[in-house]
Amino acid sequence: MADKSKMGMEFPVYTFAVEKDKIVEFAMAVSLKETREQINPIYYDEEAARRDDYDGIPVPPTFPTCSFFWTGGGLMGTIEALGINLGRLLHREEEYEYFGMIYAGDVITRTMKVIDMFTKGKGKRAIDVTVLETQLINQKGELVIKYRTTLMEI
Repeated sequence: MADKSKMGMEFPVYTFAVEKDKIVEFAMAVSLKETREQINPIYYDEEAARRDDYDGIPVPPTFPTCSFFWTGGGLMGTIEALGINLGRLLHREEEYEYFGMIYAGDVITRTMKVIDMFTKGKGKRAIDVTVLETQLINQKGELVIKYRTTLMEI
């Protein structure tokens, strides 16, 4: 069961560079394509992105979730810190707020904290819910995306 004493816990701050190749890989994966030429060219061709009024190669809308896996020991490091049993873990929800864009080459600082922990139900039917809030801040110090991850331990 999740360790409810972790409520309010702030995870270490991590900084990472957004790599063009990771954007391409992600866009290919979510669109179920085998080559980059099969995806929207804004995700690999800077000229195509600029023609569509982007300042560079943008990340796809759900790309920010990757920061969850690339920082802080990834999924395993996060659930171990929270005392969650991987064998009982379900991902329930991801909610995004966009305040700006993230582009290839940006340097992003990720902060993450536990903003809610509660139990639904009782006894054998009880489900522990943990809500994490992550903020992504670009190299200019601008909050570009805030997202919430809801995990359930059944």
